[in-house]
Amino acid sequence: MNDSTSIAVAVDDRTRWPAIVVGMSFAIGAAAVFLLLVGTATGQRLDRAMFQGAKSAQQGVALPEVLRLDIMTNPLLWIIVAAAILLTGIVIRRTLAALAALAVPVVCIVAARTLRRGVLTRPQLDQDVPWPMANTFPSGHVAGAMGIALALLLIAPLWLRLVGVVPCAVWVTLVSRDIMGEGWHRLSDVSGSVLLAAAIVSLVAAMVAVGGRRLGGVALVVTLVGGPMATVMIALVLDPRPFSMLTGVLAVGVSVPMVVFVCVISRSAAAVLVIDPCGRRSTQSARFRLSSTEQQRAMRSTTVKSDLQECRTRTQ
Repeated sequence: MNDSTSIAVAVDDRTRWPAIVVGMSFAIGAAAVFLLLVGTATGQRLDRAMFQGAKSAQQGVALPEVLRLDIMTNPLLWIIVAAAILLTGIVIRRTLAALAALAVPVVCIVAARTLRRGVLTRPQLDQDVPWPMANTFPSGHVAGAMGIALALLLIAPLWLRLVGVVPCAVWVTLVSRDIMGEGWHRLSDVSGSVLLAAAIVSLVAAMVAVGGRRLGGVALVVTLVGGPMATVMIALVLDPRPFSMLTGVLAVGVSVPMVVFVCVISRSAAAVLVIDPCGRRSTQSARFRLSSTEQQRAMRSTTVKSDLQECRTRTQ
């Protein structure tokens, strides 16, 4: 290649829409959790029952060191994960995407605290509780944990997403269970935070060209079905506390949005690398919607050959 050779990245706008639609669906889900569990008397009674069950199950149980809340939410652990995100972005040459991913947990925490303290109020509908209850929806801790897990999956290559989605989901599940057991938040707070963070990261993913290989049909089905199942089983094995139904509910509530997010960003070929030996910016490549690695290579080969022939013709 000569000095005039340029490399351009063309992004198909159609690949952004799945992430946008899924992100809006997560946001609607978070709003539905608030309306059903916080905005109705039946929901508040159910919320209180799950909350009391989580606190009772936490008492007198010796948790493994790794499952303690102060360990799992230690800022040092978050710093290590943030460094892993940045290092991954540098290695795979997506530094800007890595920087955007680093901002995601902060945005999730700020959004959760803003909603809890300045926007949402908790109506007093549960007649069994005579005193007014402060609003705790949503949880900043859970939103941050979910945000940093999804940010790591966003910047990771395909194989690492598929390997890491279950451990990330298990971690967020156990953090959520501990937060409920310590009496910090209710089930509605945790569930709404998970969906809120998933909505924010999905919309960020729509603006970041992820690229890479696409997730095939068989792998897609296996991930969608096997991911939540594996998360539930591992979380139940690791969690020694009674009231295991709550752990299972949290595992499903965390793993399903996380797995859907991974499948959506891995299914779309968000970026197409086009080599233009004439130094011209290619616009035709933005129309390509790749269905396989082989098709992508064929298109690139055809484009390069055609452009080389055109360059030769111009120089003659």
